[in-house]
Amino acid sequence: MSAARLRIAASVPSIGGAFTAEDLHEVVSAGDGPGIGVATVYRAVAAMTAAGSLAAVGARDGSTLYALCTGGEHHHHLVCTGCGTVVGIGCPIDGALRRSAEEAGYTVTSHEVTLYGLCRDCSGKRA
Repeated sequence: MSAARLRIAASVPSIGGAFTAEDLHEVVSAGDGPGIGVATVYRAVAAMTAAGSLAAVGARDGSTLYALCTGGEHHHHLVCTGCGTVVGIGCPIDGALRRSAEEAGYTVTSHEVTLYGLCRDCSGKRA
């Protein structure tokens, strides 16, 4: 792994919620060291997503939102539309929905579930 990709990967946890590649580029650019181009950040994000350490969790203003995935087990995400906090949740497909699909003659090969709303803190601020 190149020094640039290591620096990009090391910057992800400091964001603390859902982020775009542009957000990540701003964080990486604010640090010390040689400049890293936005195209390099996009390639690193694509590689981290393919490796399973990042997950696409929606979009903001036409840009894909990503979240850090630290657990190796299959899961889904709750994304706060107020502050961007992302929480991993269990998979609802593994129970009755998967059985229903199999009873209908389908073999589920993949699926995505992302729930959007407001976290407890953001809900309290609106009340």
